[in-house]
Amino acid sequence: MREIVVDTRDLEPPGPMQMVLSELQSMLPGESFIHQIHRMEPTMLINRLAPMGIEYIIKRDGSTYHIYYFYPEDRSHVEERIDV
Repeated sequence: MREIVVDTRDLEPPGPMQMVLSELQSMLPGESFIHQIHRMEPTMLINRLAPMGIEYIIKRDGSTYHIYYFYPEDRSHVEERIDV
């Protein structure tokens, strides 16, 4: 499974949300997931995911957030990759 890394720590709103939404269009079930690196929890984006059928996991490392976006059927593969 391919990990698509999107580092949005230095972008101002709405840049991070736009960047992830754009990458979500290329994410394919069973083939890829998105790993966003950000300076905060992306609440506005998270609120838009459920209607799109996208799930997420958030891991915090100090002041850095790692947010993983994936299709529900890929949860176990993503959890293995990110050591949850």
